[in-house]
Amino acid sequence: MKGTAYKPLFEGIVALLEESRQAAGRAVNAIITSAYWEIGRRIVEEEQRGQRKANYGEQLVEQLAGDLTSRFGKGFSRTNVFQMRQFYLSFRENAREN
Repeated sequence: MKGTAYKPLFEGIVALLEESRQAAGRAVNAIITSAYWEIGRRIVEEEQRGQRKANYGEQLVEQLAGDLTSRFGKGFSRTNVFQMRQFYLSFRENAREN
């Protein structure tokens, strides 16, 4: 079966699969980035509801980190959840412009 027509067919399929995997990776990264920004937005909005003090925000992040880790596993440490909050704060103005 490995005649002259096979090699271009095979190489074309390999290229298609590689391109598709790269596109899927980019799509997943975009979705995760969007989700993390939205998590940060929700945290900030909850913190600002009723003009609560900063220590409430720390408690909120700590509780979310624990509960999200229990539910979803790795990736939701206190540091990571705090960084999601910071991510939103850093880029909220850009989102309003778009």
